[in-house]
Amino acid sequence: MLYVDSGGAEEQSAGDVLALLVRHDLDDVRSLLSAATGLTDADYRKQRLPDHVVLEWHGPEESIADVLTTLVRSKLPWLATIEGSTAPATDAPDDVAHLALEHDEIAARWLAMIRGVERRGAWADLVIDALCEPPESFLMSQIVAHELTFSAHRRQLMRWMLNDAGVVRTTALDPDPIMWHRATWQPPTPTNRDGEP
Repeated sequence: MLYVDSGGAEEQSAGDVLALLVRHDLDDVRSLLSAATGLTDADYRKQRLPDHVVLEWHGPEESIADVLTTLVRSKLPWLATIEGSTAPATDAPDDVAHLALEHDEIAARWLAMIRGVERRGAWADLVIDALCEPPESFLMSQIVAHELTFSAHRRQLMRWMLNDAGVVRTTALDPDPIMWHRATWQPPTPTNRDGEP
């Protein structure tokens, strides 16, 4: 066995598990959107899991369109609450092209929010969500854990649905964060005791 000390490298840290999970989630959703691009509208909207509900307040998620739309937009109510903005519109187009544009905008806001919370050490801060009926309170840590948990479930569900629609699995659709991380992260250069390569 060989153990390589990172030397305290902080640039795109492999040791920050939360950062790894958040970035993997966002990149994986982008990859799934890309994989769905070639589907016909009929395949995109075909009911594949009748009456399937992941979380009651999101409604049925029976088709690729349903699951992708929720994958992209589920962070919006949290962001609205945290930023103090109005409830997000629910009538925007749900085709893949629109969802891909939305995802890029939402991903940037989500990353900025998480980085701000991390920088302030504010994971135990409480948010009162007035968009809930009745209003509820959540810890910042709970919000992110919730999103990562249900996004991971939906991303696996999307893989099954895409496979059912005849989309051939590719390495770009590998769900493993290890494979994603190996493709996106550069490990530190091993150094000797004097800090020289």
